[in-house]
Amino acid sequence: MNRIKIGTKKSTREEIGAVNIESNGVETNKNDFLVYFLVQPDNIAVLSETAVRTKIIALSGVIKGYDCIEFSCINSRENFDSNKNFYKERLEKEHSQKVRELLEKDIAHLDRVQIQTASAREFLFILRFKNYNFESNDVQTGISRMEKLLKDEGFTSRLATKDDIKRLYAVYYVQNITQIYFDDYDGERFVRSDDYI
Repeated sequence: MNRIKIGTKKSTREEIGAVNIESNGVETNKNDFLVYFLVQPDNIAVLSETAVRTKIIALSGVIKGYDCIEFSCINSRENFDSNKNFYKERLEKEHSQKVRELLEKDIAHLDRVQIQTASAREFLFILRFKNYNFESNDVQTGISRMEKLLKDEGFTSRLATKDDIKRLYAVYYVQNITQIYFDDYDGERFVRSDDYI
């Protein structure tokens, strides 16, 4: 028992490296500030080769405009692979024809749901402001510049709100697609302000 090390539990914020989620970004424990832009993707499968080339040139224009830009693509749909694998394993072991038919229907249903949501991805342009200083106006200037640059290059985008950021983190870290509202503090929505003493 002496060899077992008992580690202290980290909070969610410590795990993801976030000190605070502001209305327009995330302050990290490395003194950086991250600003997220949600970008509406174009379906390049239906675009001509010239249109795709134009989009690539536009994207390179955005990249050249900043030295601190990052990109992310997050699946905003549920993944049913483990469910489908369970049904397939169960199907191999099942002897009852009626139950086998139900399992096959469940697999087909999950396939249909996945096909319908296959394009449900969110694309993010992320600005990282290093050595973030609350007193400076660098973040707001950077946001305005990025919004103009994205618009000029033909991208449809919007600045992620605090609720967007919480949802994106929930999708990225725990694949939570279904929850609509995220508390800042556990159970916050169940406490009314007049309950405080």
